[in-house]
Amino acid sequence: MANGALKNKLAKLKDSGFFKNLTIMRGIEKEFFRINKNGYISKNFHPESLGSALTNRYITTDFAEAQVELVTPTFENINDLNDFLYSLHSYVAKNIDSNELLWPYSMPPEIKHESDINIGVYHQSNVGLLKHVYRRGLKVRYGSTMQCVSGMHYNFSLKPTSLYLLTNSNSQKSFDEAYLGLIRNFKRIFWFVLLEFGQTNVVNKSFVKGRKHILNKLNENDMYLENATSLRMSDIGYQSKAQKNLNIKYNSLSEFLNKIKKAMTVPFPEFEKQGLKDSKNEYQQISNGIIQIENEYYDSIRPKRSQLKNHRPYDLLKEFGIEYLEIRGIDISPNDISGISLDQIQFLDLLLIYCLISPSPKITSKEKQEIDNNDSKAIYEGRNENTEISLNGKSINICTAENEIIEGLRTLASYFNDCEKYLESIDNVLSMEKGKIPKENFHNDGLALGKVNTNILRSGNPKYIDSIKKEAELSLDKLSKIPKNSKAEMDEYVKNYNMQL
Repeated sequence: MANGALKNKLAKLKDSGFFKNLTIMRGIEKEFFRINKNGYISKNFHPESLGSALTNRYITTDFAEAQVELVTPTFENINDLNDFLYSLHSYVAKNIDSNELLWPYSMPPEIKHESDINIGVYHQSNVGLLKHVYRRGLKVRYGSTMQCVSGMHYNFSLKPTSLYLLTNSNSQKSFDEAYLGLIRNFKRIFWFVLLEFGQTNVVNKSFVKGRKHILNKLNENDMYLENATSLRMSDIGYQSKAQKNLNIKYNSLSEFLNKIKKAMTVPFPEFEKQGLKDSKNEYQQISNGIIQIENEYYDSIRPKRSQLKNHRPYDLLKEFGIEYLEIRGIDISPNDISGISLDQIQFLDLLLIYCLISPSPKITSKEKQEIDNNDSKAIYEGRNENTEISLNGKSINICTAENEIIEGLRTLASYFNDCEKYLESIDNVLSMEKGKIPKENFHNDGLALGKVNTNILRSGNPKYIDSIKKEAELSLDKLSKIPKNSKAEMDEYVKNYNMQL
């Protein structure tokens, strides 16, 4: 948005009381690995001391048994969110094997043998098997190594009273349109997010073993691209060529849901060929569609609704609309022990409000191509000051375009309550070290930082540690009350899962 138009918009919002009454709801999900004392992914199963991966609200697993996933509650206060995330890290550090450490990067350490990665197992029940089969499907489709990429997910929403001051309506439809507009604008400037949050320009060579890539040799152990921002978001990272064919533009919620449903239910030749069952007649995919379930859809941002028992994400969005947004294109920051700093959280808030209040026309096929091309340039060449991107069909230097957004964010921050804090966060994020080249090599640097971080986390008694411990204990009690199912019952459940759509 041009600065003059932005100031006019901000003045009107200020007069309406938008900033005075602005309440942002935030939550964070973070994935990372438990590693052994030599820096390799742990072969140990998810410790019982962390609770049940199936029923613990705060600590679960992602693709692998050793890939911890932390989930905070939703907070209005940034400091409370930060404290809870730190407390979760501390609880995990204190309750894993004493020889294990926490890996501090988005890209995994050296993987000697892909077969050493144990995929997540949960419980002998319908829902437990479904989660395991889903992960087997990811392994079949993409390989275990690619699934070992980790990241931050930032969950963002405004209280309905704040949205009302923006939309002048209390209808869910108006809220859906506001959030979809935010999503479209976020997609338009995701190249900017890659510049500010990208931390994955180096990978251990085991990550690309046997795969096509354009990386250069950094040392005997590592591959890199000098000007890359986020290889995690590149073609060698958490991407799916099949999903790109979905061509999702977020122009309406119904369009998004129709495409997601089709992606789950219409067979995709490549995955159909692999079969729903393996040679032992065991399920290895939930479906043969482009995605098995809703969560397999990869994107930098997604519309979401809180889980309800016996309701699928698709059904929740269709019936109740968008409740919050999940921002997924964020690399773990090695500069912060929790992987994301207070400044980065505040910066994200500013950026998302900027996307929310800016005009957001529907995305055309031509603009969708422009968005994808800009992302690619930022991923592979974002640190090159001569890189050109395209905005509204016109070529512009990436640094010039970046500075224009930063100017807009500074203008926006000046209208916030605690504006000095938000202005400071912009400076701190811009000056944060990004794309650091390893001193020794990627694996050994990660091991060294993991040791330092884990030792710090094992000391002290953070604010929320007792409530996290209580949830871990309650989750084991919940697990014990879930009935076990026979193999025939579980197989039938998996078979019929997508038929209910």
